[in-house]
Amino acid sequence: MPKFDAMDLTVSNKSVLGFNLSFFAEEREVLSDMFDRILEWIHNEKLECPNVVEIEMKSIALAHEFISSGKSIGKIVVTT
Repeated sequence: MPKFDAMDLTVSNKSVLGFNLSFFAEEREVLSDMFDRILEWIHNEKLECPNVVEIEMKSIALAHEFISSGKSIGKIVVTT
């Protein structure tokens, strides 16, 4: 299990996030209502989508360089 120094992450403006959304598997009605609300916010410009850069897994080194450059803003999604 990796170990992280919370103070180092804080002062260097970094984070480690993980989500377990498996408990929503049977909650289609709840999710549908939530997604409808989010789409409404986006449509009414009450919510902005973050900048997302997609990089293919075969170019993972590019993703690492981009993060390390300090020039990335938003999220980097590695796709397969």
